[in-house]
Amino acid sequence: MTIQNKSKSPTSVTLSLRLDPRSKYLIDLLGREQKRGLTAVIERSVERAAADTFLMSEGGEGISFLAMVDQIWSTDEPTRLCNLARLRADLLTVDEMRIWETVKISPGFWQEGRLQLGLVQAHWDALLVQIERRQYLPNNKPFDLPG
Repeated sequence: MTIQNKSKSPTSVTLSLRLDPRSKYLIDLLGREQKRGLTAVIERSVERAAADTFLMSEGGEGISFLAMVDQIWSTDEPTRLCNLARLRADLLTVDEMRIWETVKISPGFWQEGRLQLGLVQAHWDALLVQIERRQYLPNNKPFDLPG
């Protein structure tokens, strides 16, 4: 497991896809019809699929996957991870689960049962270093805030 600090990530990412020729042709034709590039066609299709996919919220109401992502998304990685963990912990990767489990068992990050996100943000890099050092150990250790 390698946990990387992705705080300085670019505003867009490169993605390689392996498509069958028919799907590639379909995307090409859609792009021509919509006067869009391939990237714009794919981005729009993903957004529409997310808007059309509904989940049940805690209150029993339906929420679109896109609306859920809008609640989770942040350019700040600690905020994004904590938002995802609180709304849909089942979608966390193994690395994200290790981070979240460490946050959950670290009393310094909590006050009266409420997550102190500012403290998680302030100690994010040190938290990742601790988790990286303990990656092969069987359990997490609470993160001790300095001071």
